Amino acid sequence: MTDTQFATKSAILAMVVFALVTTQAHAGLTLFTGADDGAGSLATAPNSVVAAASFDAAAAALGTENTITFESSPLGLFSSLALASGVTLTGANVNGNDQSIVNTTSNINITPPCSNASCGYNTTPGGSNFLLLFGGTATFSFSGGTDAFGAYLSGVQNAGETITFSDGTSQSVNIPNPGFDGGTTFVGFADAANSIASITINVNNDIVGVDDVRYVTDPVPEPASLALLGGALAGLALTRRRKHMLGLKPIRM
Repeated sequence: MTDTQFATKSAILAMVVFALVTTQAHAGLTLFTGADDGAGSLATAPNSVVAAASFDAAAAALGTENTITFESSPLGLFSSLALASGVTLTGANVNGNDQSIVNTTSNINITPPCSNASCGYNTTPGGSNFLLLFGGTATFSFSGGTDAFGAYLSGVQNAGETITFSDGTSQSVNIPNPGFDGGTTFVGFADAANSIASITINVNNDIVGVDDVRYVTDPVPEPASLALLGGALAGLALTRRRKHMLGLKPIRM
């Protein structure tokens, strides 16, 4: 990335209106978070929806935004799940067992019974599937790296839950706790000019739904740019070869 490209991205990010809570963790890392106490649908989660929209606007400035809805993912337990080209999901629940893709939480035997606000729900319009975290963790790995990530998290009831990753420095983003009765949150971050290989959601002993996961694929250089770069490298190699050949010529007295 050139200095001009980085400056342009930074300027666009600076103009985005953030929702509810916006925190600058360090230069280049910008957070987008919103929380709605007791919300069991996006229709009752305006803060989360605004935060998601703000994240989407910022992500568009960084590259191509992709969304994982889990609608094509098989229902049931998984140890490793391919979500998209170059994106893999792994994780372990609070008991060290596999996490799962579900379309309901009505079969979870707890008291009081699960509700959307307390155990999570699908947030994809017209969809049904979502990632269910029965405590523990979920890790998204990106073979090509990413510099922006966001998701709806529903059923959040505990404080101290986080999203962790490394962008060259270990980072920990707090997941807002909507309230004791649960609710809906959106958490996202843009980390311009950095490439992040994996991102882990940590929900401790909570039951949390994760859906509509967004991430950015960094733009691939245009063919003309690649040709220009190839020509520059070839020219550099030729110059170095000439210098080497000159160094081998005998010195004439």
